Amino acid sequence: MTGTTTDRTTYPWAAAYAGLDDDALKALGNAGLLRRARKDLGGVTEVSHDPKGAVLAVSGATVRVDERGPAAVACDCPTAGVCQHVLTACLWAAGVASDVGPPDVAPGAGPAPGTAPAATVVAQSVPAVRAPSEAVLRRRREALAEVRDVVGRLVSGGLSHLGPGDAESLAALAGRVRLAGFDRVGTVRFDGLLRSVGGLVAGLAGRDDAVTEHDLLDALAETWAMCEVLQRALDGDGGPARGQGTGPAASADAGATAGKGSTDDETDVARWVPLGVRWWTSQSGSRGLAYLGWDATATGRVRQVVTGRPAGTDPRFQRSWTNPLLWGRSLSTLCEGAFSLAAVRTRPDGALGAGGNPVLRRLDGDGFDLDELRTIAERTGAGVRPRDVVGFGRRPAGVRLVLVRDVGEVGIDEVRQETTLSVVASDGGPHLLRLPVADEQAVQTLLSVRSRLVAVTIERREERDEPVGLFVRDQSSIRLVSPTVTPVWSLERSYWDFWRRRMRRLRAQASAARAVRAPAPPPSPVRRVSLLLGDVLVAAAATGRPALTARQRSDVEQARALARDLGLGTLEATAGRLLRDRLTPEAVLHAAFVVGRARAVADVAG
Repeated sequence: MTGTTTDRTTYPWAAAYAGLDDDALKALGNAGLLRRARKDLGGVTEVSHDPKGAVLAVSGATVRVDERGPAAVACDCPTAGVCQHVLTACLWAAGVASDVGPPDVAPGAGPAPGTAPAATVVAQSVPAVRAPSEAVLRRRREALAEVRDVVGRLVSGGLSHLGPGDAESLAALAGRVRLAGFDRVGTVRFDGLLRSVGGLVAGLAGRDDAVTEHDLLDALAETWAMCEVLQRALDGDGGPARGQGTGPAASADAGATAGKGSTDDETDVARWVPLGVRWWTSQSGSRGLAYLGWDATATGRVRQVVTGRPAGTDPRFQRSWTNPLLWGRSLSTLCEGAFSLAAVRTRPDGALGAGGNPVLRRLDGDGFDLDELRTIAERTGAGVRPRDVVGFGRRPAGVRLVLVRDVGEVGIDEVRQETTLSVVASDGGPHLLRLPVADEQAVQTLLSVRSRLVAVTIERREERDEPVGLFVRDQSSIRLVSPTVTPVWSLERSYWDFWRRRMRRLRAQASAARAVRAPAPPPSPVRRVSLLLGDVLVAAAATGRPALTARQRSDVEQARALARDLGLGTLEATAGRLLRDRLTPEAVLHAAFVVGRARAVADVAG
């Protein structure tokens, strides 16, 4: 058979478009745009070209493609953002890119002479893994460099000086990172992390009370550290980073999302046990809820779903037990018992997403199983190992389920303006539950079901134990009640009248008081080191100042001495670098990442 010739033209500048697949183009636009773009591909006309790129005529629009890659393609049509002309141009550029990578084996080709039949079966059943092409590696390196530049610019300019344009630049950057084709690092997607950072930037720029410079600095430090991990992987063999896409958790996630069109965004939860709901309202007027549950798949863990609305928006989103607030369902339905979740969205930090429309299927009969609650209590009450909170996207688990053996007295902390309820766990350990007196619905619900408590879900928040889920015995079944959302089931009149009068008196005292400040317990030595360094780093990042002030230098020196006395070599070295070097964005981000990990370990350890 004679060889064939082709007149296919290739351009060196088009290497940035080599290897573009449907998933990457869908990430740049969407599936509908991609379908329309393919229809226009045959009508593309090359108007002009130069060593750096080409100008194309696509369905009446003029599009410029060049060596910078898909994210820089420019179209003169009035459509905002990515249009179908841009995707058509990307498809055209991919067609004129030089061939890269090893050639594929022709379908139906037989084994080489002398190959054993068994080896042939294995080779056919296990697909070959192709290393990323040079164009893909270059696209990833450019994306990492751009992320570093943007993060460094935000820190050097001062977090207190951010504006709405900074959030928009991060959103665009997330799209370019997704297009570069980075895989997960553990359970975290790089582009998803950037979108989360963009949301924090938007909140801080909009002066949202719920977002602080401290929160944003932690997120930026994690982004910077992920850049370092991915860069080292690229400088090595170009493969995935250590722990990326490997291990039991990754295998479970891959199996759960097999066969779906958006495996990065959705997963299945075979068994979900609701643990409670916490309704929150910020000083700015924004409100929302945190829905907690136990994911019984794989090794089992507590996960949460958070959703909310800014002040003055969506008046239908109000605290309610019966109106649909999450996944198109009411909280009463979501707290009836165990169920399975199909096609539920996931967030970069491993939490479940509030969007979409997952399929729920009830698994058991009415209520909850006491043996399963006992198992969850054992799993959440044993504590969290410090090494489990230092990975990307991980945070200390502040939620635990406690089986109640005895319910003690109800009291009122007049200094902190909180109602307290003491309970004794099944292991004999005491717990003091606290709810703000101002939240009358939560207090009423807690008092009305206290005599029927079987178990309680406790969330550790702001150095206090808040009950977010009350498992109560209702005749022959166990029901879940959430103090901040569930309305009062029943009232013990004479008993409640006493507490209602006492709370009314407390409100009068609070309105007459000038200031009420709860005494804070002194931090542990390790926590004090992280607090000293963390405050200095937040101040430096918020202002963009390149050098330490005299007071900041004194705090860092104190933290270094305390770290040395405690044998914390990494923290001591980090403090020493802050004293020795200028406060470049890289130095601040590196130190913030180390201090954040130390703080997480200290919180879990004690």
